[in-house]
Amino acid sequence: MNERIRADERRRRVISFRDAWRDVRLMDEVQELEQAARDGDAVAFLVRAGELEQAVLDARDAGSLDQPVSEEEFTRLMVEAGRAYLSRQSPAPRALDRAAEALAAIRLTYEEPLRIKAPEGYLHYALDPAAFAEAARRYAAEVGAEQARRAVVLGIRSIGTSLSAVVAAALGTERRATLRPRGPSGQRTIEAESVWRDVVRPGVADGGDVLVVDEGPGATGETFWRVHEWLKTHGVDERRIVLFPSGEGAMPLAPEERRAWFASARRYAPQVDPERVRRVAERFGLTLGDDLSWGAWRGVVDGAAELPAAPIHERVKVRAVDPAGTQWLIRYAGLGRWGASARDRAIVLADLGAGPAVLGAWDGFVVLRWIPGTPLTRADVADPDARAAVARYLAARAGRFRTGKAVDPAPVRAALEENAREALGDVPGLAAALARIDALPPRDAVIADARLAPQEWIRGPAGITKVDAVDHGAGTRLPGPADAAWDLAGAAVEWGFDGAELDALIHQCSAGEPVDELRQAVAAYRPAYAAACLGEMQFARWEAGSDAEAAILDTELDRYRTALTAELATGG
Repeated sequence: MNERIRADERRRRVISFRDAWRDVRLMDEVQELEQAARDGDAVAFLVRAGELEQAVLDARDAGSLDQPVSEEEFTRLMVEAGRAYLSRQSPAPRALDRAAEALAAIRLTYEEPLRIKAPEGYLHYALDPAAFAEAARRYAAEVGAEQARRAVVLGIRSIGTSLSAVVAAALGTERRATLRPRGPSGQRTIEAESVWRDVVRPGVADGGDVLVVDEGPGATGETFWRVHEWLKTHGVDERRIVLFPSGEGAMPLAPEERRAWFASARRYAPQVDPERVRRVAERFGLTLGDDLSWGAWRGVVDGAAELPAAPIHERVKVRAVDPAGTQWLIRYAGLGRWGASARDRAIVLADLGAGPAVLGAWDGFVVLRWIPGTPLTRADVADPDARAAVARYLAARAGRFRTGKAVDPAPVRAALEENAREALGDVPGLAAALARIDALPPRDAVIADARLAPQEWIRGPAGITKVDAVDHGAGTRLPGPADAAWDLAGAAVEWGFDGAELDALIHQCSAGEPVDELRQAVAAYRPAYAAACLGEMQFARWEAGSDAEAAILDTELDRYRTALTAELATGG
């Protein structure tokens, strides 16, 4: 137990993940929802409506809204969105029309930016709302339809907004609300008395169970546990609390009491739909081949067996073949807007000759041309052809994927400070490196590639091609939307671009911005890039599934530790 606590404390001191937020305006989101309804896109409507509810209710709870918000109106919107989603294969008459009418009834006129927290399960882990609907049907089959309709469905924000809507729609209940536990990990609290008074208490008094819906339970199970404890303090019988997690979860960092509680709790975890990827393949006339998820690609791709990876955090990906024998990769890219943005970036890169061809996208998956060949390794860093390929790729990407927002350097600055101290102690040069980031002028943010290690390139019959290039910079790992200098700093750290060669690359990639300013930013972000990679490798090492995996990751950790030391010593 003490070892587990110490491991948890170390994880808190190492930064690899980020809070993936995006600022939006209410009317823009409403217009996008209206367009999704006109397009008949029930998936996009469900995901975006859930994001809107999360953003508005979080703003209300923070006290930044200057007008009342009706949770009942949002519940009506979300349940209609859930019904439309469940009828998407054989659309029910007016399903999305009713959802659009519920949207129109919400008459907010808020002008300030709202903050949407990325629904991580949709963004990265291929979480399927349909699987939660199936779990709800299993619950209804066991308790009976009448009892199921009495249930109170309690979604945990963020992703619980849309997941709870699907569960409620599947059960035929409109007793639904959402809440968000607040505070740092290990100290979260819940303040939701109106939810208890207006929704949960009447449902419990009527004999209904309370169904708690969220992804997780994660490493600690804290979110589910806090909601469970909150319900118990209000007198809800333990037997009336039913969990709908995304999986069973080993909860390796949870206290023994919490793990025992979760193991004994009433719960309905969604089951993975083995046909989901097959339906994507059939839509594009493909036949499925190797499942490459969770690190399995290393057993299929020549020369990949000894490459570093973090299998439990990898995206779902499956190789497929078309009738002509051409191979394709079906890869999860994100549900709703998140996947659409990744698809659009993939199309741009393909059109530039800087990435694989795109066959299409559906249900959160993008279908990319399979690039045959062998991944590059650290031994290729000195290869002139490989270095030229890196320079061509970065030049092609330069000026692309601007977000229209200013760079927020705080996440990568924090990672530099924390990861350097954890790995190196009170190292000379850290204060100066932090000061260089602080001294940067305001700059435009882009969606960077964010992964510049040699193994991200494939050497094949057509030359050297960059792969896996569309979503790392927009995911839940660092850096998030970043300075355009981030990838150039990565070229310096991973490939040793320096001096005149680096300066030539900076000129190639300036894309109209002042070269001196870009040069200054590259120098500032070189230590931060090394620190971010160090953090990612450290998390992967903690989660290594075998001694052989751990040894590979130890080598990478040593390399990034050495690189960070050098960057801090030379000042970028």
